[in-house]
Formats: sequence, C-alpha cells, structure tokens
Amino acid sequence: MTTVRVSAARNEEERQLVQAAIGRLRDNHAERSTGARTVVALAVESGVPRQRLYEHHSDLLNEFKAAVGCGPVAPSIEAVQRQLAHARDHNQQLAAENTQLQAKIRTLAAVITELTHDAAGTTVVVPMPRGLSD
Repeated sequence: MTTVRVSAARNEEERQLVQAAIGRLRDNHAERSTGARTVVALAVESGVPRQRLYEHHSDLLNEFKAAVGCGPVAPSIEAVQRQLAHARDHNQQLAAENTQLQAKIRTLAAVITELTHDAAGTTVVVPMPRGLSD
C-alpha cells in the first residue's frame, strides 16, 4: 500500500471513531471519558489525539461543537441574551438619534452664522465649532 492510501485509510478510520464518540457524548453514553462535552473529552472518547482532531478533522469538531451547543439553554443565559439584544437595539436607536442631532446642529450653526451676519450688517465670519463640520 502506498503512503497516501495508508494516510487516507487512517483518516477514514479516525473519522468513524470521532463520529461514534460524538454520538456517545451527545447522548450521554461516554465509554472512555468523563462524558464532558469538550474537545478534550472527545479526544479521549474517540482515541484520536486532540492535535489530530484540529489538524485533520476540523469539520467534525465543528459538528461536535454544534451538536453539544444545541442543548437546553439555562434561564439565566436566556435573560442575559435578551438584555444584550435590548441593549443592541437601544444602541442603534441612540446612534440614529445622534446622527439626526448632529445634522440639526450643523443646520442651526449655519442659521446662527447667517443671522449674525444680517444683524451686524457687515461680513462676519463665524468659524464652525470643531467636530461639527463633518
């Protein structure tokens, strides 16, 4: 057998071991590990070194992380997620309001300059305040 075939056969065998281990960990039926839903436990459960998992089976690692991450979410986590979503919405509203207020300030600064010019009856140059000219 050539080196390529041996390597391909080894990868396929490891893939089967990893997939079986993912199933056992997902179903809480660990045979070799503590049953923790971690990459370390997956490596122990499958018998495939963790470094090989990262180097040769990253797609299976992603599958594993998705499978174990889909469990029930604790109420405290849900509450924090809701707060974060609310804070993001509020932040967007504030950013939009800030943009509108900056535009109004630019307009009012131009009106003040014009009124100052009209009241003085001469050419008056009033510099725009810094940070408002963009």
